[in-house]
Amino acid sequence: MLPSISWPHPALDPSTHLIPSIRTYLPSLISHFTSHPWSQLSSWKSYYQQSDSFHVAITFCSFVSFYVWLMERITGNASQVDGLWTFLPVIYSLHFTFHDYLSSSSSLFQTVTVWNKVQPRLALMSALSILWSIRLTYNAIRRGMFKPGEEDYRWPILRKKIPSWFAWQLFSLFFIAIAQNILLAITALPQYLLLTTTFSKRSKAHVVPKPIDSLTWDDYVLAAVFVFNLSLQYLADHQQWTYQNYKRGLDPNEKPLASVDPVTRLPTQPQQVTPYSKPEDAKRGFVTRGLWSWSRHPNFACEQSTWWILFAFVPLTLSPSSSQDQWYKYLFNFATLSPLAMNALFLASTS
Repeated sequence: MLPSISWPHPALDPSTHLIPSIRTYLPSLISHFTSHPWSQLSSWKSYYQQSDSFHVAITFCSFVSFYVWLMERITGNASQVDGLWTFLPVIYSLHFTFHDYLSSSSSLFQTVTVWNKVQPRLALMSALSILWSIRLTYNAIRRGMFKPGEEDYRWPILRKKIPSWFAWQLFSLFFIAIAQNILLAITALPQYLLLTTTFSKRSKAHVVPKPIDSLTWDDYVLAAVFVFNLSLQYLADHQQWTYQNYKRGLDPNEKPLASVDPVTRLPTQPQQVTPYSKPEDAKRGFVTRGLWSWSRHPNFACEQSTWWILFAFVPLTLSPSSSQDQWYKYLFNFATLSPLAMNALFLASTS
C-alpha cells in the first residue's frame, strides 16, 4: 500500500493512470492475443489502437530488450543498446504524442484532423526531442559509434572486472538489455503524464480534465532554453572533437597537420594548433579550454539539463495560477523519475 498523499492535481497521482495501467498490462495483453493471432500484422494494429498507450510502450520496450540481449549473445558486442540510444527516447515521445490520433485513424491519411487528437504541448516536446536526437546522432556518427562491430571501450574493461561468466550473463540481461531500455522508455514519462490529462476512451474510469489546449509564452521560453542548452552541447562536442583530433596529429577535418613528431605524433610547430588545443594540451591528455574550462564535462552537464527542461513542461501544465497554492508540490510526481534516473546513470558513468 502506498502512503496516502494529497496530490494537488489528479494527473500527478500515480494511482490515477500509471499504477492501474501497469496492473492491467499482462491481463490486457493475454486477453487480446487469445482472440487475435499474434502472427498477423492486423492483430498488432488492433492492439495498438485498442490498448492503453502505456501498454503499447511496455510491449515495445520488451521487444527491444529481447533484441538487445539476443544480439549481444550472437555477436559478443555489448554496445547493442548504444546504437539505439539516440533514437529510442524520440520514438517513445512520438508514440505518446500521436497515440490518440493513430488509434483513431484507420490510416495515416484518413480525414481526421491531427490537432484535434494531439496536444500542442506534446507536439512541441516531441519536436525538441527530435532536435536532441539529431545532435546526438550526428556526434555518434562522427565518432564512429555506428560502425559495424564498434563497441564502447568501457564494456571490455567492465568484462574484466566481472568475476565470472555467469555473473556477466546476469549483468548483460538485467542491466544492458532490460534496465537500460526501461531507462530510455521512462524518458517519456512527462509526455505520458501530460497525455493522461486528456480524456480518452481508454481511461473512462479515470477522467482527468485537460488543463490547457494551446501553447503559451511559457512554452516558447522553455523551448528557447532547451535550444540554447542543446547549442552548448553541440559546441562542447565540437571542442572535444577538435581537441581529440589534434591530440592524434589531425585537424578538425581529420586531415594530418603539417608538422607532427613521428614518435610522439604531437604537433611540433606552435602555429600548427587548432582552437582549444596547444601542444601542452595534447600532452595533458584531455581538453581544458573553451566550455571545458568551465565544466569538467559540459556535454554531461547539458545532457542532464535536457531531461529536467523536458520535465519542466509538467509543472508548467499543472501548477496553479494562484500564488496561494504551494507550487513545489507540483515538482514531485512519477514523471520526476525521468530526469532522476538519467542523473543516476550518468553519475555512475562520471565516477
